Parts: sequence; structure tokens; C-alpha cells
Amino acid sequence: MKRAPGRTGALFFVYARYMRRFALGVLVLAVACRPASPNFRPDNQVIVEEVRLEGFDVLPPDVREHLDDALPLRAGVALTDETQKAAGERAVELLQNNGRPYAQVGIVREPIDQTRSRVIIRAEPGPLGVFGAVDIAGNRRVDDRIIRRRLAYAPGDLFRRSAIEQSQQRLGASGLFKSIAIRAHDIDAQPAAVPTLVTVEEGSPWKWNVGAGYAAGERLAVDARISHLNVLGSARRVDVLGRVSAIERTGEVFFTQNDSWHPSLSFTLQARHQEIEQPAFFVTSRGGQAAVSWQWTRNLSTTGSYAVAVERSNVGSSLGPLLGLEDGMLSAWSLDVDHRNVRPDSSVADTVAIHFEQAGQWMPGTFNYVSMIGDARHYRSRLDGKVVFATRLRLGTIDPANGEADVPLLKRFFLGGSNEMRGWGVYELSPLSASGEPVGGKSLMTASAELRVPVFKRLRGALFVEAGNVWQDALSLRLSELRYDAGPGIRLDTPFGLIRIDIGYQLRPLEGLRIDGKPQRSRWRIILGIGEAF
Repeated sequence: MKRAPGRTGALFFVYARYMRRFALGVLVLAVACRPASPNFRPDNQVIVEEVRLEGFDVLPPDVREHLDDALPLRAGVALTDETQKAAGERAVELLQNNGRPYAQVGIVREPIDQTRSRVIIRAEPGPLGVFGAVDIAGNRRVDDRIIRRRLAYAPGDLFRRSAIEQSQQRLGASGLFKSIAIRAHDIDAQPAAVPTLVTVEEGSPWKWNVGAGYAAGERLAVDARISHLNVLGSARRVDVLGRVSAIERTGEVFFTQNDSWHPSLSFTLQARHQEIEQPAFFVTSRGGQAAVSWQWTRNLSTTGSYAVAVERSNVGSSLGPLLGLEDGMLSAWSLDVDHRNVRPDSSVADTVAIHFEQAGQWMPGTFNYVSMIGDARHYRSRLDGKVVFATRLRLGTIDPANGEADVPLLKRFFLGGSNEMRGWGVYELSPLSASGEPVGGKSLMTASAELRVPVFKRLRGALFVEAGNVWQDALSLRLSELRYDAGPGIRLDTPFGLIRIDIGYQLRPLEGLRIDGKPQRSRWRIILGIGEAF
């Protein structure tokens, strides 16, 4: 008599079928991304022998110096209709970005033989132009002044096509509009002052989002956010956020004034209440923060802020290293630098964020430390974004001026949960007390790599591996003590957002870890969340 398969056998059968599909997807990706041989050349392919540029003398010297590299057509590349079209569009763009709004470009092929051709790119730059009057249409609740402040040009400025594109991006970043169109009008006579019409379609100023997730230690967590993007019609923004789980209760209110004297400048006021309840400690933090942000370019921004909070902690006697913790006032200033870079085709994206914070010193308060955290992420996609390889590296340290009492508990580092080191639950990966309870540390490192591939129409698979740890001392990094985890995941695209399920397995467990006062029983953790981990 055969024995019916148990639950474990059934789960293994489903898991094996899923991993077989995942492996097939990886194999297809490897074949699709395999580079072609450098000696491979299709039959009847014509190669550009020489490129001649005519009519571009009106461009500034520094632009003309790099003109050959800026155009897709150059000696040695294949001459195709697509490459020729791209070169023409790029040439027109360069002229229009340097004050020639009515520029036209023609491209002529002069065959040399069956496999080689000479290309002449001939420009008709037209007259020099500036921006003229700006008309605005379609807005009902948003004041004209808000739209004009976000424009990257003003009447009288030298005409630049890039200024129109930058203006569309600035207006889109406000979240106030469903659609934005900026175009020159009444240009048949080619006026020297080019008038533009800004047409917008407003969206609802109310935005809301509710999400839920599950992670070991935290169990079920619910997040909610309600925002109004246009308070009193002046692009003032109010956000109310909340999070409730078995270990955390957090509420925040943000007030943001955008376009303060300059479209790149914004002010933010924040009020916050947070409670963290663990078996070994209970912490509360109540306070606020004022911040000033400046958007230097589309990719680079900086934020300076000052925060004040009242910190309270109740620590169990088993946590020996933390007995010196104090209650008191946290007074700190911080500086954040964010840089984002995305290729025009979105095939590669990079983000780098650096946070520097100092408490105490010349400021009033109980706590006294210096902290720095860096976060770098890289995304590379293939097959029109269907396959993504994502990596992340995070480093951090916090250095107290004297001892443990100079760092509040909520500023100490912990790892684990739904976004990094998924083989551990929330707050589970850190230095341990003598009784095996996580106590947090003052140095952190974590690195993650994840491959995301399509499985079905709305279903994608993922495979991740992570390394990281938290150390007790500041400025401490011992690679021999890194912990590792890995596992599979699935991603389901729904009308409500991306639903993520990850299964993390500890490849190198943390010896002596106790959870809820008991030794760790399982090296598996199951994560259910909304959106990607990073």
C-alpha cells in the first residue's frame, strides 16, 4: 500500500515545478543576452566609411568639438534606416538646444562600393530664437503662478528644447496633473520670439494608499498613507502616514511647501510618534523635524534638516550591553545627498544616497553621536524590462562621543525583515546579549543581488542572495563574520500593485539567537509584501 504524500511532499512538488520554470527562464535569458561574435556581419550590410558635417558652424565651439561623438552615425558603424533617422533627430535636437528653434537636417548617402558608403549630414539651422510669451490652459484648481514657477525658461531666454522637456518633468513631479503638453504655437512665420502654450489636465489632489505585509517577528503589518497635493491651491502638500504591526505603531504628518521662491526649493515640517515593542525592550520616540531641500539637477538633490525628539526606553535586565541607555531629548542636524541616473532607454538605473547626522556637540540634548549611512543600488534590465538584475549595498556606522548612553536605542542598527536579509525576521540580526536577545549595533553592512524573470503574463519569479551583519563597535567591518541567506520569490502584478512573496533561508545562521525567549527553531522565513524589496 502506497503512502499518500504529506504536506511537506506536496510543497516540495510545487516548489520543484516552480523552480523548473524559473531555471528555463534563466536559460532563455542567457541565450537572448549572449553577445554576437565581433566578426559576424549580415549579408548586404553597408558600413559608414566617412561622415561629413555641413552647416553646424553656428553651434558653440565646445558643442562642435564633441559633435562627432554625439551623433549615432560615425565611421565604422552599420548604416541602417534606424541609425540614419536617429542621427537626424539627434542633430536637430542639438541645434534646437542651442537657440535654433526652426532647424532642419538632411542626410545624403554617397555609396563608395557595395559595402561602404559616405554620409553627408547637412544642417539648415535657421534664425536664432528666444522664448516668447507663455500661455497656460486647462488648469482650474492650480494657480497659474505655480505652473510658471516650474517652467525651466522665461520670455527672453535663449530657446532650448531641453528647457521644454525639463519643464514637463518639473510639472509632472508635482503629481498635480494627469497630462502635460508644452508646444510652440503660431510659428508659421518663424518669429524670433517663440511663443509657447502649456496645456495641462488636472488630476485629483487626493492620493491614498493602503498596504499589508507579513514578516517573521513583525507578523501582519498594515501601512496607510493619505495625501493632499494642493492645499489652498498653492501646491502645498500634506501627508498622513501610519503603520501598525505586532511590534510597531507609527504615525507621521508631513507638511511640504513646494516652489518656495524657486521651483528647486522646498520646505518640509514633520511630526512623528513611534513605538517599538520587543520581548526585551519597549521604546517610544515623539518629536518633529524641519527640512529644506534643493533640487540641483533632475538627478541630484540635497536636504538639510534639524530634528528634536523625546526618547523613552524600557530595557529588560537581560540586555547587559544596553543598561547604560538613558531617556532624554535628541537634538540633531542631518544632511542627505541623493543622486539618480537612468539611461534614456531605462535599461540601466543607478541610485546613490548618503545620510550624515550629528547629535549633541553644540546643540542642546541628552545624546551625542555622529552617524553616516550610504545606500547604492543598480538595476540592469533586458528584453524590454521584463528581466531585471538588481543589486544593493548599504553601509552604516554610528559613533558615540563617550559611551552607550550617547546613542538612543532607535538609532542603533538591526537587520532582518521584508527588505534586506530576508532569512531573518524584523530586528533579529544584530549583536546578541548574554541571553541571546538582539540588542542592536553601531556598524552595519548588507549586500543584496536579485534576478527577476517572467514566468507567466502577470507572474514573475525571483531568486535572491544576501550577505550582511551588524557589529557592536563603531567603524567596524569584519567580512569573516558576515551572515548569508538566499531564496526564491514570486511577484504578481495586480490592479492594486505588485504583491511579493519571498522565502529566505539562512545559509549561515546567527549562533545563539533566541526569539521570544526561545532558541531559534527554523532557518526559514516567509515574507509577504507590496512592491519590490528594493
